[in-house]
Amino acid sequence: MLLRALVAVTVVAAGVTTAGARAVVPSDPLVTAWTYASANLPAAWDVTTGSEKVSIAIVDSGVQAARPDLAGAVDPGYDFVDRDADADDLVGHGTAVAGIAAARANNGLGAAGACWSCRILPLRVLGLEGFARLTTMATAVDYAVEHGAAVVNLSLYGENRNGALEASIRRARAAGVLVVAAAGNEGTTTPEYPAAYPDVLGVAATEESGGLAVYSSRGDWVKLAAPGCTPTTQLGGGFGAGCGTSGAAPVVAGIVGLMRAQAPFASVAQIEAALEEAATPIGGVRYGRVDALGALLRLGRPGPTLHPTVEGMTLPGQLLRAYTGVWVGAGLDVSYRWERCRSSCEPAGTGRTYTVHRSDGGARLRVTLSAPGAGYATAEATEVVPTPPRNFTAPSIAGRLVVGARLTGAVGTWSGGEPLAFLYRWERCRDRACREVTAAARTRSYRVRSADRGRRLRFTVIAGNAVGRARASSAPTRRVR
Repeated sequence: MLLRALVAVTVVAAGVTTAGARAVVPSDPLVTAWTYASANLPAAWDVTTGSEKVSIAIVDSGVQAARPDLAGAVDPGYDFVDRDADADDLVGHGTAVAGIAAARANNGLGAAGACWSCRILPLRVLGLEGFARLTTMATAVDYAVEHGAAVVNLSLYGENRNGALEASIRRARAAGVLVVAAAGNEGTTTPEYPAAYPDVLGVAATEESGGLAVYSSRGDWVKLAAPGCTPTTQLGGGFGAGCGTSGAAPVVAGIVGLMRAQAPFASVAQIEAALEEAATPIGGVRYGRVDALGALLRLGRPGPTLHPTVEGMTLPGQLLRAYTGVWVGAGLDVSYRWERCRSSCEPAGTGRTYTVHRSDGGARLRVTLSAPGAGYATAEATEVVPTPPRNFTAPSIAGRLVVGARLTGAVGTWSGGEPLAFLYRWERCRDRACREVTAAARTRSYRVRSADRGRRLRFTVIAGNAVGRARASSAPTRRVR
């Protein structure tokens, strides 16, 4: 289970502009806060304020869509706690996070979100008790990707790793969706997750001085830092400051929204590289303090480039899914061609997904993508699809057939891919045909016993893999002396 989060309520003010760029300052009363200038947001807004086509998934306690500063910005989401379509916020944390990322601007209310023309996809995973299940978060990340989110914000953290969550984040990256997460408010270098996963953009919190806040977690596993107290909307009414790394993460998520609006075809790697190159170095994090304008300028508007990957298990009946590396909201018209490859490759299917068949046994699978303006790209081939085990050379026995001697069984040669699992059985036979046998042992080697005298021995191997099992036996030995 997870998680911890922090939202304090204060009001902050102050501001500057960036030389060489005209700063867009909305009419909202709290946009003079130091946090905006610290992230170089007013200058970035002169380039873009985001887009209605760009959705920021807030994986949190839900979002109160009726709040005036969020009016018209919140799309239908999902409640993974109560398992229904009502992702309303009963805690306040998610609403504050959403406001920092994408609150509307120029409405005379409160402040402005970092990407104030972007939309919000609310996904509730945080229950009233203040914890979220890691597997639930993984499901929410997958949901966000499937429903077109351009960036996912996770202002939640804990010390436990989880394979399902890490895999969902890897899938998001393969789909061109960057995941941003709060580094935590523990004031230590202890890695917190999901921020510490390699495919996540972990965010620490800064103070007005520009240095890390004393409470912020830190270390090389944290990639960026952002202002730790940003004006935002509150549950039930009013405005305050969302403080902590929970408030810093949505600043970066909003900036990623700006970048995605400017460059819909950019890969996650290109976005992260632009953020890294533009960041102002500070101690305690890998890249430095985020610079919204600098990141936009370094990113530019790259054209579409396909980066295909295949996810899934190569077992008959399992579903493989191809990812393009390009955010689905970019609208790239991608064609998919699946191939099975042995000594050469042949067509196997079309479409984004492919169900592995038994006829694919012994082959590797790959997918080639093509799209107008992006050319062709082929994913790395999968592991070999296993076939049921089949014995080619029978097991055999080595050693002296005298009481007290140790015999060793050899498994023979098998097909069926790797890995094969083997079970062993030594059998005591009354005749050469082994029509009547008695189990003697279930080990690879066997010490001949006095009970074996006058009997023949046989070594049987059962080989198994994910798609089947098969049995083979050695020829019976001569009688034990």
